[in-house]
Amino acid sequence: MRTAIISDLHLGVASDEDVLRDAGVRRVLFEEIRGADRLILLGDAVELRNLPVGPSLERCRSFFEELGEVLGDTEVVLVPGNHDARLAEPLLDDLSISGEGPLEMEHRYSPSSPPAALLDGWLGPARLQLVYPGIWLRDDVYATHGHYMDAHLMLPRAECIAAALMARLSQPLPERTTPSDYERILRPLYGLAYGLAQVLPPRRRRNGPFERAWEVLAGEERRTISTRAARAGFPLVIRGLNGLLRADFSADVSTEAISRTGVDAAVELAVRLGLDDVHVITGHTHRGGPLPSEPEWELPRGGRLHNTGSCVFATAFHHPGRPPSPYWPGTVTWLEDNAPPRRVQLLLDRPHQEMLELVEGSA
Repeated sequence: MRTAIISDLHLGVASDEDVLRDAGVRRVLFEEIRGADRLILLGDAVELRNLPVGPSLERCRSFFEELGEVLGDTEVVLVPGNHDARLAEPLLDDLSISGEGPLEMEHRYSPSSPPAALLDGWLGPARLQLVYPGIWLRDDVYATHGHYMDAHLMLPRAECIAAALMARLSQPLPERTTPSDYERILRPLYGLAYGLAQVLPPRRRRNGPFERAWEVLAGEERRTISTRAARAGFPLVIRGLNGLLRADFSADVSTEAISRTGVDAAVELAVRLGLDDVHVITGHTHRGGPLPSEPEWELPRGGRLHNTGSCVFATAFHHPGRPPSPYWPGTVTWLEDNAPPRRVQLLLDRPHQEMLELVEGSA
């Protein structure tokens, strides 16, 4: 079976950085995955944390309708992530109501909720299946969005800080962690983010608070008195935060540190879930890899870590005149019957200016 895996499409994101909104980029992707026996949408396929759910889904409609035409009678598996966590709520509610037990590593459920039913209808002949929190693609390959790694990321993003606060207010995660343990920490945060999107006025700006702060603290913005003061005081802020939350956030927010902490958090996630002896495929960090120029991302008991990147052009992380970074959009991960997962980068030939015009034009 030939399985194509893509993640972090963020279709309908209010910043208009979802490159698959562009018909030309969609054609490139569809040509690549045409003929796949199965397609995995590995989390954050639709953006449900920027706009009310109705407008968000309507902005995704053309993609899913065209995808269904391309794939025909093919299984499409959607694994919810943190930005479309609302799609996992019916499963979590059913488990609670039925008393069937805790959340396990893989649960399949039908697209019966109104948002999922809309997606299923737009897919036409393709068959939508929902799976959460991850899916076994082979006996030696497990795929999950990777949002549980927010409990381990040392990057002081708002969501990671909130996760540390939840752990501080309740109890830390056990060394051998289950999906239910992670949901105890993270599910309230995702519910709050979705709820706020339903009532707050939409803002269609690119580069939100995290990206803006990163540009200041990582030296990507010209030096002024205020930026110098922010950089000088940031380590003190992080030290105080770590003391308050009993956390271990890092004041290093360079591009290299962001990449490194993402891999480290994914490794810890795999170890805590007992998956470090198999191939683990994630998304979430938008950092595709390992790249051909990089060594394998090894797991302690012989497994391998893989990340299938994103379909988002975040201008804060891409700069003119530089080679495409590991965050460049357009990665597809392929899985065949016996070989290890492999990645194909579809948009490396697109220059920075073209991608910038794409997201600005769609806005």
